[in-house]
Amino acid sequence: MKLKNKQLRTYQSGNKVTFTKGGKEYFDALLRIINNAKNIIHLHTYILVADETGRMVVGALMDAVKRGVQVYLLIDAYGSRGLSRGFVSEIINSGINFRYFAPLISSEGLHLGRRLHQKIIVADFETALIGGINIADRYRGVGEQKPWLDFSILINGNICNEISIICSRFWKRKFITKKIRVQKRIGSDYPMIRIRRNDWMRRKSQISKSYKEAFTAAEKSITIVGAYFLPSRRLRKLIKSAIRRGVSVKIIISQKSDELVFGLAMDYLYGWLFKNGAQIYEYCPSVVHGKAAVVDNKWLTIGSHDLNFLSTYGLIETNVDVLDNDMAVEFNQYLEKIIDNDCRKITIEKFQKKWMFQGLLSWLAYYFMRISQWLVVFLTRKGVDYE
Repeated sequence: MKLKNKQLRTYQSGNKVTFTKGGKEYFDALLRIINNAKNIIHLHTYILVADETGRMVVGALMDAVKRGVQVYLLIDAYGSRGLSRGFVSEIINSGINFRYFAPLISSEGLHLGRRLHQKIIVADFETALIGGINIADRYRGVGEQKPWLDFSILINGNICNEISIICSRFWKRKFITKKIRVQKRIGSDYPMIRIRRNDWMRRKSQISKSYKEAFTAAEKSITIVGAYFLPSRRLRKLIKSAIRRGVSVKIIISQKSDELVFGLAMDYLYGWLFKNGAQIYEYCPSVVHGKAAVVDNKWLTIGSHDLNFLSTYGLIETNVDVLDNDMAVEFNQYLEKIIDNDCRKITIEKFQKKWMFQGLLSWLAYYFMRISQWLVVFLTRKGVDYE
C-alpha cells in the first residue's frame, strides 16, 4: 500500500495511540478518562440508555462535576429518544452541561437527517477515545450477555486539542468549514494518525475519501468489519477493482442483525460479493456493531462510520485513521482470530440455500433501505442548524 505525498501530509505523529476492544475494556478506559479528568470533558454519543451502564457512566460524570470539572454531554435526540425526563433532570441538576442534538420536533419543523452518530470523549485537551460504541448494557455486556462486537482508538497527545476544538464547536453551534490548524509533532516511535470526519451537509466527506484512498492503494488484503454494510455502487466498484488486482477481500458482518430489515438488505448483496470473489464471514456470538477496516497490514480506520448511504450523507461521523505497521498487524491478527473462532464462512451453497427461503424478502429490504435512506437525507434541509 503506497500513499501519495499529498495524502501522507494529512497525518501527524507524536501521539500515543492504542486499539481498544469493546465491552469491559472500552468502558474501563472510558471511566479512567472521566475519573482522571481535572478541567474539562466533552462526551458525544448517539445512544445513551438509563440502564446499569448508562447510570454508571453518568454517575462518573456527576462525580467529575463535584471535583470542579466542566462536563459537556451532547447526545442525539433521535438515538437517545428513550431517555426519561426524570433521568435528564438528574443529569442537568447535577451540574452537567447537557444538550440534545437536533430535537426531532422544533420551531423549524420535523428533523430526521443529520444525526449526531459520532462517539467521542475527550478530556483536558490531552486524552481522547473515539470509536463506534454507544453507552448501554448491550455494548458493555452485563451478566451472561456478550457485548456487541465493536472497537475504539485511545489517543494521548497533541491531536486531542484538535478533537477538543471539534467538540467545542458542536456545543457552541459553530460549524466552521475552514480547517483546524494544529501543531504537528513528529516522533518516530509513534503511529501516524489523522482525525477524519463525515458531515456531508457541512461539506465534509473525509472518511469516504479515506476509504477511497485505502482501497485504491491496496495491494494484498482488505478486511472490513461492517455493522450495517450496504456500500454504494462507487465503493463496490473499488472493492471489485481491488479483487481484480489480486487483493484478498474479507468482510465480517452479523449472523443476526439488531435491525431485521437492514440484515435482510445486507443478505441481498451476498450474490454480488460472491460473484466478485469477496469472502463473507458471519459473526455468531453477538451482534456486530463495529465499523472498521484494515488494509495490507499497514493502515486501519476505526470509528462510527458505516459503509452505507445514510452514514455517508446523512450522519455526523468521526473516525481515526492509523498508518502504522505494528498497530495494523495487531488489529488484523485480532480480526483473524475472530474469523477463526467466532465466525462461520458463508459458502455459495449456504447462500443459495438461504436465498431459496428469503430471496424476495432480501430484495424488498434492500430497495426499501436504499429508498428510505435517500429520503431521510434529501428531505433534510441543508444549511439549517437544528441544534
